Amino acid sequence: MPRADSRDKKLASLGGGSPSVGTTRLPGYPPPWRRVLVAIVCLVLGLAACSHHAGEGNVTRITFWHGMGGPLGRVLESLVKEFNATHPDIQVVSVSMGTYNALSQKIMAAVAAGKPPVMAQAYENWTVELIISKSIVPIQKFIDGPTGLSPESFADILPVFIENNKWGTTIWSFPFNKSVRALYYNKTLFAEAGLDPERAPATWDDYLDYARRITKDTNGDGRPDIWGTAGQINAWTFGNLLLENGGRFLDPETELVAFSGPEGIGALKFMKKLLADSVGFLASGFEYQNDFLAGKVGMIEGSTVSVAFMAGKYKFPLGIAPLPAGKQKGMTIAGTNVVIFAKATPAEQEAAWEFIKWFTDTQQTAKWAAGTYYVPVRRSAFETDVLKQRFDAYPGLREAFSQLDYASFEPKIAGWYAGRRYLDERAIEVVLKGGQDEATALNAAAARANAEIKRLKRLQEKLGLSSGS
Repeated sequence: MPRADSRDKKLASLGGGSPSVGTTRLPGYPPPWRRVLVAIVCLVLGLAACSHHAGEGNVTRITFWHGMGGPLGRVLESLVKEFNATHPDIQVVSVSMGTYNALSQKIMAAVAAGKPPVMAQAYENWTVELIISKSIVPIQKFIDGPTGLSPESFADILPVFIENNKWGTTIWSFPFNKSVRALYYNKTLFAEAGLDPERAPATWDDYLDYARRITKDTNGDGRPDIWGTAGQINAWTFGNLLLENGGRFLDPETELVAFSGPEGIGALKFMKKLLADSVGFLASGFEYQNDFLAGKVGMIEGSTVSVAFMAGKYKFPLGIAPLPAGKQKGMTIAGTNVVIFAKATPAEQEAAWEFIKWFTDTQQTAKWAAGTYYVPVRRSAFETDVLKQRFDAYPGLREAFSQLDYASFEPKIAGWYAGRRYLDERAIEVVLKGGQDEATALNAAAARANAEIKRLKRLQEKLGLSSGS
């Protein structure tokens, strides 16, 4: 999410230039930059006006902005429809922005215009800004309120989600669409390589051994036609390897990055070794997944949500398993949470909480997980019929979901978004594609990330604001 100062500079730059040479403007007609700005504001106000804060009789209408689309969006819409049918006094108006980037921009523009929705999806780094600007209300007040959660209900929520949505001692947001990584493998290629199709690699060493045995040059041209593994440059992959190697993202005392130590170097060396041994390759976008579906790759790593997009596109027995462990098991969750905006009326906020509470209750979170392959929020969901049926249809999915038992999450401090980008571009990419040594690349990325973290921390202290960590 863009920082407030960068947004101000961008808005200022719209009006800072002169009209282009040779252009003519009718007297009294606004300049082009102003027409663009007016159009943006009108779009935001129009979105809010068409569905926001409307009450008809005894019905409370609440807008929910999100970025879901495709098969995931269809599942969401079906659940919203079910909620509306069973709650005649509340109507949720679901508005998809198509992408998370678009959603972020629309939220920030709506907040600036004073016309946000009642609730929206939000990543943790967006939430930090919304907390600092006092644009949202803490979910904690609803959890503790008269229509909140009982101690038994609260205890049923997986602890990683509670901690992920907590800043200080307060829960500000609530888990919405969360996923973990899983290992996907082609059981036919396993069998052809002399491997047990029912035994996924359990360790890094296993993974490298399996990849070597699966890789084949079938036509003798010196290049593999069947690859052991494939993937993309991904900070999520590196982060899991970092944790599995005993490392951590941040030093808890200084709140500066710690990914450049020996554990991070070892994680990046392992990623590089898969390429150096010619048993794996990097691909742009999701081409590696397409090659896996085509039977050209034996193992890939991906979000559990990948199942929704791979279903019906492969002609081999699919294996699903937790990620192989290094020195220990490790997993970071990903995905957004949901927030409630302070501009909403008390009745709208209560209605939004009613929807959140319903959506994350046992039966609904199980339906959401079964339809999208996002992980359920509650332990009790694992024992519902709808999720048991999905586990039966996809052996190994339960075990992949069960990585939540030891999962954690990436840092929530302001500055980590930039730190993650530096990790991707200045470390992982230059090592895997450019051949730079791991320590040099990680140290360079860490220096840039720490500079950004320190800068934002100084700014927040100057403004008298919490770091939101």
